[in-house]
Amino acid sequence: MRALAILFASLAMAVGAVALAVAAPSRGGVATVELEQASGAVSIANSRAGQALFGAAAMRPGEGVSGTVTIGNDGDVAGRFGVRASGVADTPGPDGGLLSQRVELVLFDVSDVQNPVTVFAGHPADFADVDLGAFAPGEERDYLFAATLPDGGAGDNAYQGSGLSLGFQWRAGTVAVSTPAPTATPKPPKPTPTPTPKPRVTPTPTPVAPVDMATLLGLPPATKCVRGGKLRFRVKAPDGAKVRSATVKVNRKTKARLKGKKVRKAVTLKRLRKVVTITVTVKASNGRLYTGSRTYRRCRR
Repeated sequence: MRALAILFASLAMAVGAVALAVAAPSRGGVATVELEQASGAVSIANSRAGQALFGAAAMRPGEGVSGTVTIGNDGDVAGRFGVRASGVADTPGPDGGLLSQRVELVLFDVSDVQNPVTVFAGHPADFADVDLGAFAPGEERDYLFAATLPDGGAGDNAYQGSGLSLGFQWRAGTVAVSTPAPTATPKPPKPTPTPTPKPRVTPTPTPVAPVDMATLLGLPPATKCVRGGKLRFRVKAPDGAKVRSATVKVNRKTKARLKGKKVRKAVTLKRLRKVVTITVTVKASNGRLYTGSRTYRRCRR
């Protein structure tokens, strides 16, 4: 038997813009299943149950959105987890464009923020069953979904008026456990005095900032303010890839194009207003396109 926790995604395109959202189901946050031939149960815990995973009201070609979700084993036995797309349904526009074959979808395991791992990269139409490995009881992992609509120039007109809906199924199954051969019972050792344990001091955990595509691409945290109208950062590529080229936009206007040696130098944006949204699009050495955005405000005096 297996457990399923479903996330739904919907995309719609009209007049050169895309509206995109991924959300969890409205009922229940945890799907539970009792495993056959097991001494316990495994269940899927979804941190974003009933909430939008990410959204974009006016997504244009070359832009992207991302969102994170924590998936965990809420049961008391180990389970093997996986994810797959389901119910992929295209609504072609007047020119017949299919968004499921156009949108670039990437799923990262960002449990280790410094070393994100690509779980899937491709089009929604190609999102087949992906094995996430074994989860111990109580184990949680963080995943980042990132969707980008590539800029194809005049070819983007084919996708105007198109729509796409799909779901994501998170599943869990049993993990085979071998039964060890019985061993002879050793003679009990002589009892020894039990020392009085010293009380342990539990350190206060350091809060971890949420990770998103903007972080993976090198944008400073949103808590950083713009001082003197300037903001400086260095563009990066996720998953150990190198930056081949990059575009930096401020409020959707292109301010820098990086190629060659420039991709290794820090970017300094000047004359920034009180509130600015910075978007970075990176073409990486693995051939993939990544886009992340973040909004900043001017420092208070």
